[in-house]
Amino acid sequence: MAEPSRLSRADFDALVRRAGLTFDDTKADELYRAYASLETLLARINEPLPLEAEPAVIFTLDGEAP
Repeated sequence: MAEPSRLSRADFDALVRRAGLTFDDTKADELYRAYASLETLLARINEPLPLEAEPAVIFTLDGEAP
């Protein structure tokens, strides 16, 4: 199983214990893999967007295209 780049399995287990949660090994493995996916998504959200990602329609007060 690939580990998330920022959090080791031991650290993940410590966070789970600290939160007062208890899971069996199967559920803990599943949640750890889900955390890896979540970490990937969070990294993408925080990336700056390219200019092409801006909306195609631009509103101007005078009604003319820029």
